[in-house]
Amino acid sequence: MSRPRRTIVFAALASALALISALLLNPRAQAALRITPGFSPLDTDPRVFYEPGGEEIARQFAAALPKAVATIEGTLSLPFRSEPRVYVPASHESFARHLGMPAATPVRGLAFSRDIWVSPGAFSFRGQDTHEQAVAHELTHLFIDQQVGWLHRVRFVPDWFVEGMADWVSGTGFDAASKEEALGALRSGQQMVPDDTGAFPLPKGAADYGLTWPIFHGQSRMFIEYLHDGREQSFRGLVRSVLSGERFGPAFEEHYGRTLAEEWTSFVESLDAQPPAGVS
Repeated sequence: MSRPRRTIVFAALASALALISALLLNPRAQAALRITPGFSPLDTDPRVFYEPGGEEIARQFAAALPKAVATIEGTLSLPFRSEPRVYVPASHESFARHLGMPAATPVRGLAFSRDIWVSPGAFSFRGQDTHEQAVAHELTHLFIDQQVGWLHRVRFVPDWFVEGMADWVSGTGFDAASKEEALGALRSGQQMVPDDTGAFPLPKGAADYGLTWPIFHGQSRMFIEYLHDGREQSFRGLVRSVLSGERFGPAFEEHYGRTLAEEWTSFVESLDAQPPAGVS
């Protein structure tokens, strides 16, 4: 090998090693790769791993697993492709630290391609015990990734659909902002106008629409409910197609007979026809 070529190869290897090292130092990358020293499996449920001091909390999360799995598989008419694993830190502060978030983050859970992480903070979120909902929400994310793969989901499945489905299945979405607040924002022109595709490498989320995360979640869930309640068979066909790997936009038009933009317009018009909360 000539000297210039060796130089290029060594430079490429050095860059790759630097990138790998940087990734391995990232808390979220460590969590995704299961670099989790100190976590132990529960004796009663080896799918659940707890940090010292978090065993009893982990048992409560473990107790919520069977119902959450049954709800997701029953609602979406497919089984999980593999057993989910759940990581439970001993405190919300430890949860934030392990995932590289600010200590005061309101996030209660996070899903990776193989696992979910849940925070003890879910037991007292805005004064409510939401640990069952947090488990179901994150497991729904995991379920979708298992069906289509992380890369396909990010590239081709819009994030409002992923979040709206997780909120709808788990009963979340109106806990940080009420339905009335999400509806009020929409009526005032603060709305997401949903896309029919994903966005690589980063999903298009709340900030891209000029919304807060609670309002984004609320509007996403409201639209999912509208799609389901108005035409359940079309909705189930859409979900089946998306989870089988079809592109979202074409699948939507196939099952609803119109574009996503047209359906969103009908959704907004249906809300305009309803009186504001408190007005009869």
